[in-house]
Amino acid sequence: MPTNRTDERVIEADLPPFHPAQIKIASSDARYRVVSAGRRFGKGILGISAAFRYASRGAKCRWIAPSYASDSYQAGWRMATVLANQIPGVTVHLQKRQFDFSAVGGGWLQFRTAEEPDSLRGEGIDFVVFDEAAHVDNLENMWEQCVRPSLMDRRGDAWFISTPNGFNYFNNLYLRSREKADWASFQFPTSANPHIDASEIEELRASLPALVARQEIDAEFVQLAGALFKRQNIIVLETEPVGVSWVRSWDLAFTEKTTSDYTAGAKMGMTSDGTVVIADMVSGRMEWPDAVRCIANTARMDGTSVRQGIEVVSAQVGVLQTLLRDPLLLSHTFTPIEVHRDKLTRALPLVARSEQGKLAVVRGNWNQKFLDELCAFPESAHDDMVDACSGGMTLLTLPTGAINDRTISQIKVGANASPNRFRPTFTPRRLVTA
Repeated sequence: MPTNRTDERVIEADLPPFHPAQIKIASSDARYRVVSAGRRFGKGILGISAAFRYASRGAKCRWIAPSYASDSYQAGWRMATVLANQIPGVTVHLQKRQFDFSAVGGGWLQFRTAEEPDSLRGEGIDFVVFDEAAHVDNLENMWEQCVRPSLMDRRGDAWFISTPNGFNYFNNLYLRSREKADWASFQFPTSANPHIDASEIEELRASLPALVARQEIDAEFVQLAGALFKRQNIIVLETEPVGVSWVRSWDLAFTEKTTSDYTAGAKMGMTSDGTVVIADMVSGRMEWPDAVRCIANTARMDGTSVRQGIEVVSAQVGVLQTLLRDPLLLSHTFTPIEVHRDKLTRALPLVARSEQGKLAVVRGNWNQKFLDELCAFPESAHDDMVDACSGGMTLLTLPTGAINDRTISQIKVGANASPNRFRPTFTPRRLVTA
């Protein structure tokens, strides 16, 4: 990082005060720093502040998040924007996704995602932050083939900050400090952040499975595969229960490559006792036109009473728009499902139902493949069917806007049947027929 400038200027900005654990990380002299920290530790603001410090001194920096739709990217961009607005002369380029410090004698900070690894090749950089690094699926190849070479000519630094996600490549990076002097590893639980009330942490801990709490709160590396969902907790039904409102949630992937993800659609409902029932699963590798055709055909077979939900992430918005414009599907309901959290967090409501013995599947030829994926989650080769079920849980909580028998029973007819609390003396006119 350039520090030998003779015309350095002092740039002032109000940063949130760092707590002792953040200061320990920021004060390290290691070129590569791996931070395993619990949720709400303050990883994001620590990384953004470091990137601004580098960029203000002439460095070329990058912030890499798992995806554009992730909280990692969106929250990071918002924090960077707040800091940039305090510094006269710093320009925000929305199209380039870049903060330009050149007007104040500095460098730049670019925002990139793991969805576009080729955009990380080429120009040499001084500093890079992988935010939520444990949740970057192709972290090893991206680091070794794209990012690490870009640090060579300028001897750039790299930070990897994340909550753990099993024993994946992030764990390998965390262990490098045992053998290499220029690597440093840090591990802090959520409680290391003094701004988080202890009662909030304990309340969250009580709501999570023990292993998940150790990972998400204590920042421990644990093996979750086979620990979240157990086959003996899954009920198998012979037929679909009656009197259930059904939804179908779609997790999309547009490719037919043998190593790629699947498009999956889970038909789900909830019984009166709170049992979540997965009645059907559609899954396969499909290109865009085939995926749209599959969703349309499945919606027609499900009928108009089954709400269809589509994840609206990146190009997947186009699928929803295409389906909404199909005149043959005008009587069907298609609902967008926004995704802002990681896969494990989204699956926790389903985990809770399973632990309570309130997760069931209707017997079908798809059961074996689904249960194999479910019980290996979150470390299975593919998790598309689980993601579809997570979307289904979200869809089941969304209001339908429909009038049901209970709603009708609450409608009262007559003079001042439900007085207006803002105008107590107001009496509506009644329609009198001869």
